[in-house]
Amino acid sequence: MTREITALTTIIDSLGPPRKIKSKGPKYRRASVAIIIRVRPDPHRYSQYSSARQQQQDQKTSAGSAKQGGPQGQQQQGQQQLRPIQAIENPESLDEFFDQDWVRTGVPEVLFIERATRKTDRWSGHVALPGGKREEADEDDQETAARETLEEIGLDLSDLTQFRCLGALDDRELWTSFGRVFLMVLSPFVYIQLSPSTPPLKPQPDEVASVHWQPLSLFLDRLEKPQWTPMTINLSSKLTPRLSRTFLRGLFGTMSLHSIEMPYRPEFVLRTTTSSAPSRLQQSTVDLSSSTLSSAGVATTKVVIEYEPEWDPEHKPLKLWGLTLQMMADLLELKDGPIQLDIRQKVWDSKRMRRRLDAGYLPGFSQTDMHFWVRALLKFHSWQGTE
Repeated sequence: MTREITALTTIIDSLGPPRKIKSKGPKYRRASVAIIIRVRPDPHRYSQYSSARQQQQDQKTSAGSAKQGGPQGQQQQGQQQLRPIQAIENPESLDEFFDQDWVRTGVPEVLFIERATRKTDRWSGHVALPGGKREEADEDDQETAARETLEEIGLDLSDLTQFRCLGALDDRELWTSFGRVFLMVLSPFVYIQLSPSTPPLKPQPDEVASVHWQPLSLFLDRLEKPQWTPMTINLSSKLTPRLSRTFLRGLFGTMSLHSIEMPYRPEFVLRTTTSSAPSRLQQSTVDLSSSTLSSAGVATTKVVIEYEPEWDPEHKPLKLWGLTLQMMADLLELKDGPIQLDIRQKVWDSKRMRRRLDAGYLPGFSQTDMHFWVRALLKFHSWQGTE
């Protein structure tokens, strides 16, 4: 069993009853997100479950080996391509799921979305987890997470043969304007994919720009030996009218938050294309809108899903920060075992609490006095067991 699979099993075993925040009225706003985990079969052992791009590279490598090795190389190539996976359909328990060979040697990955750029979206263009606001027809918060995931990327989390809900993290209240305006209560739910193949994704162009499966090892390494990339925020632009920003910029300085850089390797990308002639879409693209002809009858505008897009190594990396990073930190700290409910007995500067606070809870400030007082205040609240 790999290090990542061992950590994943410990996280699952450590998920306890979440702290739920009750609604305070009929207009109390709630939202839910889904942390979706899959185990991708090791592409070196099961090449048929690697991506199309990896399969092409493996075929080229195998073809070269076959030419050099003769019949023996061809025999190895056939064995590699035809190695089957004995996957259990709808396992009765998680122990039965993790006992499978393709799971024990697999690579755990977490699904993230890059939100589409919209003026009305507060988190436009950010890296996030699939989810959204609760509607009156939703029976509970978990149904909200499943419905929003289905609407945004087309994964049906209610299909028990494909996915299973492992539990939930603690509810959290979201505020803006430095704690003056209440936004909503957020409930994160944790799901695991039971099959080696992910169902086809059906993204919503208005909501999602791209989808990314990131390996769990990326976050385990970053949190065990923190490797942060700073996110700088100008406080004066959020606090004051334009005329006094220059003065308060020198008074408050800037605030920096930690982030984790993720490689830009999308599962698919939504693109808008405009051409003067009917476009020739590749087999890897799916048309999402009808052609719009101009008066000349030749101009076309299309929104397409490009599956298996080219991985651009020079593309700007994605940054995981803020609330999404905090939820991932809360999940991954469970690899050390269950969290004690009586947090008052824990010293605030313990290794575990310090790692959690560093993952976005404790901002840094360019001004020494701001840095000292804000960190002291947040650490005092954490020691008291409040958030």
